[in-house]
Parts: sequence; structure tokens; C-alpha cells
Amino acid sequence: MTPMLIYHDVAEPAEADGVGFPGRLAGRYKHTPDVFERHLDAIAATGRSVGLLDAGADVALTFDDGGASAPDIAERLERRGWRGYFLVTTARIDTPGFVTRDQVRELVERGHVVGSHSHTHPTYMGRLTAAELRTEWAESRDRLAEILGRPPRAAAVPGGFLSRQVVEEAARAGYSLLMTSQPTVRARRRHGMTVHGRYTIWSNTPPATAAAYARSGLAARARLWAEWQLKSAAKRISPRVYDRLRRVRAGGI
Repeated sequence: MTPMLIYHDVAEPAEADGVGFPGRLAGRYKHTPDVFERHLDAIAATGRSVGLLDAGADVALTFDDGGASAPDIAERLERRGWRGYFLVTTARIDTPGFVTRDQVRELVERGHVVGSHSHTHPTYMGRLTAAELRTEWAESRDRLAEILGRPPRAAAVPGGFLSRQVVEEAARAGYSLLMTSQPTVRARRRHGMTVHGRYTIWSNTPPATAAAYARSGLAARARLWAEWQLKSAAKRISPRVYDRLRRVRAGGI
């Protein structure tokens, strides 16, 4: 069982809104370069190998959204001999703040995995209809296949709102690995596809906590699992109320 950690963009505070999705909510997932390096140091100190599942790594690092900091993140990983997963919101490719087509190709050439983070990044993907989900997964996969010359294997669910149909439509679109935001190291087989949980790393997550996830530390995992269960219940009951509460928590309106 391989712990997978979810990171997003890396940028200085003054540049954060110009990298990836802007705003305070998105900012809760971004790290400064200095803090990100401390995270990498802490993960390295666990002694566990970091890389790709197919290579037998003990820990995998994933980067959601496809923000413009991806090439810099890749370079930071490569200095340590690591490779990561970059999950791209394909409608944002070649738009300000996000990766370009050339950068997507370059990431793969450098040994990283590029996969889908849906086409438009719906806030609550689990509430889309089957037809809408089909479009999100298929359009994203087709766009990446056109850029890379072959369809991607991997995808990650945006927004953390998982449903049975989200998984079914991802499998129908042809993905073989679906990453979720469920904080678990367990991988399951669904519809011929591997569904793998991941641990979210927030901007205020201490490096020691990231290292604990990498070690599969029980206390850290249990705490995040409890938080995730509460958030999932709130999303199912009323996504609108949940969204309002998280905006307040982020200091928005």
C-alpha cells in the first residue's frame, strides 16, 4: 500500500494568484518554495522511496490542477531523483497561470506522469449527471491524447466529491488509475480500474504531518479520515452551505 499525497501549486505569496486557480480558497492549497522544500526534506528523512507506483515507490507525490508552477515543481523533485504525478485541468491548458501544451509534453519526457484532473474542474463533480461526467472525463482524455500522442492512464477527481458514477464514467472513458481525495492508502479495483486514495496537503500542513502520511502514521491518517468524513457528509447534505462555510473559513465572503 503506497501513500499518495496531494499537493497543488508552489509560488511566492505575491505571485500566488497568477499560478493555478486564483483566490483565497485555492490559496489554501498552495505552498511557498521554502515551505515546499521543507516538506520534501521531511518526506526524504523518512527514508522511504518517492516516485511512481509502477516503479514500486513507497510514497507518491501528486500535483493537482496543472498550474504554471508544474515545471518548477518537477525540477525540485528531479534534484532528489524523484518523479511525480501532474493532474491537469485540460480546459486550462495554454491559459494564463496554467501549463502550456509544450510543458505538458516536457513533463512526460522528463519521466513524470501527466493525467487528467477533468476538463473544467467542476466544484462538485459527484453531483454531475452521467452525461456530464462522460464529457468531463472523455474530453480531458482526448485533449491529453492529442497533446501527448497517446491517451493518459491516470486521472484525479477534482473537488473531493466522489460518487459511484464518477468512478464508473472514468473507467468507461478508458482510465486505468483514478486518484481520489479519500485519505487512505488502500487501492481498490472498480470496473477494471484501480481507485487509489490520497492525503491532502494544505498550505498550513506542517512538514512533519506530511512525513507522517508518507510513513503511514496511524494517528495522522485517522485525524484526516475523520475530517474528510465530516466534509463529505456536509457536501452530500448541502454543497451550497458547505461552500459558504469554507469561504468563511478561508476569509472570503
